[in-house]
Amino acid sequence: MEAGAESDPFQLLNLNILQLAEITVDTVYSASKFSQKVTDAPASVSVVTQDQFQRFGYRTLSDVVRGVRGFDVTYDRNYSYTGVRGFSGLGDYGSRNLLLIDGHRMNEPIYDTTAFGTDELLDLDLVDRVEFVRGPSSAVYGSNAFFGVINVISRRGRDIHGVEAAVMDGSLGTYSGRLTIGDQLSTGFEYLFSVSTYSSEGQKSLYYKEFDSPKTNHGLAMNLDGDQYWSTMGKVSYGDFTIQGGYVSRKKDVPTASFESVFNTPNNTVDSRGYMELRYAHETESGWSLSGRAHFDSYDYATSSYYERATGRALNNDADRARWWGAEMGVSRRFFDSLRVAMGTEVRQGSDISLRNYDLSPYVSYLNTKSDLLVFGTYLDSEWKITKELALSAGLCWDHYDSFGDKADPRMAFVWKPLEDTTVKLLYGQAFHAANIYQLAYNSPTQPANPNLQPETVNSYEAVVEQYFGRHWRASTSVFRNEIEGIINSQSLSNGLLVYNNSCDATVMGAEAEIEGKWENGLLLRGSYTHQDASNKQTNSWLVNSPRNTIKAQVAVPLWKNRVFGGLELLYGSERMTLQNHETPAVWLLNFTLFSRAIAPGLDASASIYNLLGQHYTYPGGVEHLQDSIAQDGRTFQVKLTYHF
Repeated sequence: MEAGAESDPFQLLNLNILQLAEITVDTVYSASKFSQKVTDAPASVSVVTQDQFQRFGYRTLSDVVRGVRGFDVTYDRNYSYTGVRGFSGLGDYGSRNLLLIDGHRMNEPIYDTTAFGTDELLDLDLVDRVEFVRGPSSAVYGSNAFFGVINVISRRGRDIHGVEAAVMDGSLGTYSGRLTIGDQLSTGFEYLFSVSTYSSEGQKSLYYKEFDSPKTNHGLAMNLDGDQYWSTMGKVSYGDFTIQGGYVSRKKDVPTASFESVFNTPNNTVDSRGYMELRYAHETESGWSLSGRAHFDSYDYATSSYYERATGRALNNDADRARWWGAEMGVSRRFFDSLRVAMGTEVRQGSDISLRNYDLSPYVSYLNTKSDLLVFGTYLDSEWKITKELALSAGLCWDHYDSFGDKADPRMAFVWKPLEDTTVKLLYGQAFHAANIYQLAYNSPTQPANPNLQPETVNSYEAVVEQYFGRHWRASTSVFRNEIEGIINSQSLSNGLLVYNNSCDATVMGAEAEIEGKWENGLLLRGSYTHQDASNKQTNSWLVNSPRNTIKAQVAVPLWKNRVFGGLELLYGSERMTLQNHETPAVWLLNFTLFSRAIAPGLDASASIYNLLGQHYTYPGGVEHLQDSIAQDGRTFQVKLTYHF
């Protein structure tokens, strides 16, 4: 669903990092689908720019997410899962957050994955900035915008202005390369094309005590942690039109023997994701903003794993496929200088969605089904400036899913500015998360389907105070409460079957505080603390994989002129509960990056050390794992060179 902006529906998408740096108060597009200051947005918002990616040595989007207040990342040596404000589902593929690239929905219909690791479509070097919008946003975006929206804004051709080439070498046999061309011509025509590749051998040996027996190599998984991908992205723009698309294919070796596969044997997943869209944005002379997009998307998922059968060891393949198209359009206008009204509509139609599971030799089919997808939604959003100091935002979205029917979700926000540099926000929002096709239709001997799953719902209440101190400092504090009903979880039954159910309700209460200082010479200081208490309503027990306390701090210091910077990042997470009611230890992580801009004409260089202190730590494992907790990487490093032609 797309609404126009007051001047340009994609105005913020056309600002580069240097232009953003000149804005005392950051600007955000994703909170309301039009450009506005973060202090005016009906949400608590963070914006992380490419300059910060470089200074802190971020490698993938999961590194960016991990450093943002209130967000959390769990890694199970296959996928990275994102949690927000105390709710970090295991094995949910990050589906309770909406991931966008330039406003294009990236959650696919089979698993609703939000690709934040090496499976992400957009190379992080091609990202201009990432906008994080906390809180439910179904009133604007529909499903998946349950706990938050993450919009990845790509760079433009004029930002490249020629050719860029990058190479990286690191520990664990890791290397990557990228080649990008882009520019804007005098006619206004703008283009960007890029291709990237990545390969990592991963850990040579990983020990899992749950498999410590002579039959399973004494718990050692050998040479089974590799990771490879290649991706491409392109876009051309002229006038009001943009054509944009991309594709990524990743192969990840899985060392954990998930889903009861044979330990220490080749086990891998392959994910492929692509899209192509035509986008339009136009501002009429009378003040109407018109926008829209039409797109075609594809997603393929395949696993190859060995299982012990009654007839002997068999190679099992899981092959899923989705093709879908969609269209969005929107219109908005400001009336009487005090009232803005926007409305939009969206449709998504799955044209080819199939799920298959079979043993290769001897051939045995366990699953071969096709599913449909039809989603239609429309929304109305408004902002009324009651006085110069007080504004009311209100919106309502209606969605129809052929799997469960209709859903309506409202949101409301009072934004009060008692002083020029002080903003107080009172926020309410309701959102839903629809069951995906995997949860509804995957029907095998070990996992029966549940077509009766109902959407999860959340009612969220939040109070935010944002304060700016002069040109350099800002601070933010907030308290929040999320009431979640009908949580969809995979449950292991006594007979060994895995079943998805609307299992329980939960309450998450918490508070956040953050302070940040920025200076023209590149000095950046940021620190945040989040406390969150997430509990199961039925049992009053602590939710699994939910750290009660997190601390995050980033310091970027100019070491020589405006060319060499040192970046230090500190990440703390408290204990987490596992599925077997154990606690993983708290962990302090320290990352350090030395970054040089134009160390030689056209050449940027960086060197990063991650987990500098060599901490040994684990994250809880999901129901698909025999392991109660899964070990993470120790100390690693990378060196990177980028040349601008």
